[in-house]
Amino acid sequence: MRRKRLNHYADVMCKMFVGWRMGDDLEVLSDLPDGTIYVDLLTGSATHSVAGNLDLHIAKELQAWLRHESEKDNIDFTQLMSGGLEIDINTGKISTNRKKVVSFNFDCRSSITTDEATYTAHVKDMHQWYSRVAT
Repeated sequence: MRRKRLNHYADVMCKMFVGWRMGDDLEVLSDLPDGTIYVDLLTGSATHSVAGNLDLHIAKELQAWLRHESEKDNIDFTQLMSGGLEIDINTGKISTNRKKVVSFNFDCRSSITTDEATYTAHVKDMHQWYSRVAT
């Protein structure tokens, strides 16, 4: 397999999760307690350490991106043994009125495993504000 591309995928996955692609799911995360989310990059599923299974748009988006990029780079997606993100979410570093605004701090670790190696990346202390949807 192509080592540089797989390293790139691992790095980009964390950045996509904590970056602009996350917007659609911040309202869902705003209702959850702090904890750890695991995203399976091969199936597009997500699980929260306290709340259980989640329906996150970003999980499916990451799976689709990984599949597309691997096909584009002539890497057989079915040969990936595992791929995942583990994201610790802390909303308590800055006190806010959670009904109006939530401050997210993400600590994201990614890994992609083949029969040859495991490729990892880590993005820490990404800070993001989210203004809640008025109800």
